[in-house]
Parts: sequence; C-alpha cells; structure tokens
Amino acid sequence: MSGANLMTTKSDKTDKVVGGVDLTGTKENPTEAWLVVGRISNLGLEIIEVKKTGSHLLARDLAAYKTIEALGVNCPLSLPQKFLDFLAQKKLKKNYEEWHQVVEDLVFTPYDEFLSIAKEFAKEPKRITDTASGANAASPLKRGNPPMLHLTHHAIRFLATLDPARYFVRPMQDPIAFGCAVMEVCPQSTMNFLKLQDISYESKDKGDQSRDKDELRREKLVHNLSKIKERKALTFKDFPALIINQRNLMHNFLHSDKAVEALLACYATSVYAVSPEHFEDPFAADALEVLTEGWTYRLKNL
Repeated sequence: MSGANLMTTKSDKTDKVVGGVDLTGTKENPTEAWLVVGRISNLGLEIIEVKKTGSHLLARDLAAYKTIEALGVNCPLSLPQKFLDFLAQKKLKKNYEEWHQVVEDLVFTPYDEFLSIAKEFAKEPKRITDTASGANAASPLKRGNPPMLHLTHHAIRFLATLDPARYFVRPMQDPIAFGCAVMEVCPQSTMNFLKLQDISYESKDKGDQSRDKDELRREKLVHNLSKIKERKALTFKDFPALIINQRNLMHNFLHSDKAVEALLACYATSVYAVSPEHFEDPFAADALEVLTEGWTYRLKNL
C-alpha cells in the first residue's frame, strides 16, 4: 500500500488532472465548500476551475473530470484511534477494523449525536499524524477555537458521497486502477515548506479598508506561489509551476480566504502527483493506527 509509484513517476507529467477542496466548519449541513481544479502539463499546473459549491455537490462537481487522479482535502478525514474505539462501543460494535466502517457509521449519525458522543468521551487526543515529524496540528475532536469537530464530521460525510469504485482515500484504502486518490493535506504546512511569506491571508476585520488589505495579501501569496520556480529553481525543480491565465479565476482568490486554501490544497496535491517522494510516508510511523486514523500528507525535505 505504500508503493511510491502507484500514481505516477517523476518523468510522467502530462495530462494529469488534480483538485483541491476546502470545507467550511460551520453548523450548516451541507456546508459551503470551495473546489479548485488544475491540469498538469510540462509547463506546470494550470488552474482550470475555481468554484464555490457545497459539500453535498462536490461529488457531482468532480464527476465532470473523468481523468482526475488526485484530490487534496483541507480537513481531517478521520479521528483518533482512542475515540474510534469509544465510538464503536457506543454503536454496540467491536472495534473498527477498517476505516470504511467508521464512514458507514458516521454518515448516518447526525451531528448533534456525534457531538454528544464526543462530549461524553471528554478528551481531545491527537492522531499520530497530528504530531509526526514535528507537526503540531489540532485534534480532529477539538471543539474550541479553531473548532475541528464539525469540520471533521462534514469531511467524513462528504467522503461517503464519492463513488467507491472511482475514489480511494490514502492511506486507509488500497489504490484503484485509474482511480482518484483522496488525501488529507494542510495548506499552512505547504506555505511553511515553500517558505512563502506568512502574510496571514485569512481576513479578520470585515470593514472596507481591511478588505482591501486582505485582497492585497491574498494577491501577494498567490503571486509568491506562482514564482517559486523562479525564486528557487533548484530546490523546487521537481515541483510544477503554478499557472493562472484566466483573470476571473484570480478574482476568486483575491476575494475568498477559502478559495486560497483550496488552491494551496490543489498545489500540494499536484506536487504529490508528480513527485510523491517529497511527502512524509505514513507507514514510516510504523503504526497500524494510520489505517483508521488517516494521515496528513505534508511536504518534506529529501
């Protein structure tokens, strides 16, 4: 399951379609989502669609791309093992042996019931991936700021809408021939690795003056991302260049924090599609829990 070449080789960079998704952790169900889709060629990653949609519509949106082979999702795709054991007991079942069993239970579990179980569990442990290689990610069970529990519930329910004959979730499921790999990614980690200036692109104040500043910050971030091959050609020689040719697509990035996060998710996924060796290997943790807890695919130095 850990084979690095299950998707591609470094020399095969043509006609690959990849996507990035950002879900909103609000109480609304379904929740708002942003989808960014790009096509990889020898020139780089060209963004071909930026779309504000909903968690319940993403499967339909993605179906338009028959050859999509990787999708990065900016949110936890599973839960800590200790909580999964507790959840199984609440569902009057033995411990979950496979990740899809978790999804099958949670897709029919309303959020209020899920929240009640999490409150009864009382703890907010982290997954192995949340602290691997120096990471310091929030627990998917976190109910404070930033609230992760609702986001995780939305993400798992979204995954249940995907065609199981077409999509497989790494590293929990075996690859499908000509299928699409779904991966948990972290835009902030991607920014840090690429040494993009941390410009705090997420808006704070909603006033007009602040909004203008937010647009400038987002523009600078996207500009810096598109220039990484020029700034550090040798360091990032295996990475695709970011190409945004359509002005209307750039307009979305200037006006939405979530669109920017979906772009970062798409870019990280494009790097995985052409050079998977640049990412932390979930099985290097030597822990079977990653097959139920999931894994965040973060860039690493070779």
